[in-house]
Amino acid sequence: MTRSRFFKKTYHSNYRGKVSVEDAVKHQTYLDDMRKDAVFYCVDHIESSMIPHSMLHKIIQKLKTKQNDSLTLPEKAYLVRQNLNALHSLVEGKISFNQYKNDRIKHQEYLEAERLRLEKLRELELIQLKKQQEKLAQERKVREQAERERRKKLESDPKYIERQKEKNLIKKYDIYFYDIADKHRAKLINILKLLDNNQRLSEQDAIWLNSEGRQFFTDELKMKFHRVEADFYLNEYKTTKLHWHAINASSQLRKAKASKEAEKFLENTEISLNKNKKLLSAYFTTLGGVKRDIRKVDTAIECGVKAHENNSQDYRPCTLLGAIYMENHEYTLGHDWYSKARDRGAPEKSINADLRSILLKLDKSKRVEMIANLLKKDPYLYGWLKSMPK
Repeated sequence: MTRSRFFKKTYHSNYRGKVSVEDAVKHQTYLDDMRKDAVFYCVDHIESSMIPHSMLHKIIQKLKTKQNDSLTLPEKAYLVRQNLNALHSLVEGKISFNQYKNDRIKHQEYLEAERLRLEKLRELELIQLKKQQEKLAQERKVREQAERERRKKLESDPKYIERQKEKNLIKKYDIYFYDIADKHRAKLINILKLLDNNQRLSEQDAIWLNSEGRQFFTDELKMKFHRVEADFYLNEYKTTKLHWHAINASSQLRKAKASKEAEKFLENTEISLNKNKKLLSAYFTTLGGVKRDIRKVDTAIECGVKAHENNSQDYRPCTLLGAIYMENHEYTLGHDWYSKARDRGAPEKSINADLRSILLKLDKSKRVEMIANLLKKDPYLYGWLKSMPK
């Protein structure tokens, strides 16, 4: 059966199902009437006046149908509670409808006047605020200009310029400015200036930097110090061709973290052809140390052995071999070579410093392994390792 084309058109609402157009029109008319009633009784500013079956809506409907006397006590109490005092007076018959309307008109006029007054007040406040902001901006501009002029004058002051240079120099070598006591400042600044200009320190200054001033002897400053020393010996070797200068230069290059440069330099000398065993031992010890730095372990060991063969009474080849074997986890060989170094006069403090340096470079498991191994070999000699961080 087909749908008749004469069926009524339908209206889709927000409610479930369908509502006819006529019903929708009726509903809209009902809402419009509620609004008109609310406006008529001057309560359209209250939301509940247009909510069906609300307390205020019921009151309006009674007033509309002249049922003032039928208002219940709760309804009257509601008017009082909502501060609808004029409407309450109308319900109680204390004022006429015209009086009520006039009261509402006056109230609206009062509200409008109050709105205008507050609006004007806000305008004045905004004007005042703008003036204050302009004043503050001008004052800030004057202060900033004065500060720029002061800064410009200060930056042209020779004393200020010198102080800034000193601060930059201190920062360059990673020294904390506020750690420098007044009694050390002049000496330290002089040392920094000398090294920064690639000038050697006097023996007295070098001793001070390694003793009283050691807190300022940062890694950055050490590298610079040893670089300057290395350059000095390189120049000396270039001028004199004395082999000991080459060895000293290479030793300083190692400390300046320039072991590859030292390797290339040493291997281009003719020291290995010399017959002086003491010199050869020093040469192979230094070259072995360089090879150790750049992780050429087998060659480093060969150099260490040659150094020992050329001067078996020197402890330095022994400490080199001890360090290489320890680094490569051959603890027995490392211990044996360090024992030989002790027998030949190596300072215990120097050996311990070597071991500490090696341990700190290892990962946790290898560090624990090395400490346990050495303590097992000699609990007394290596007892200090117990305090090492695991």
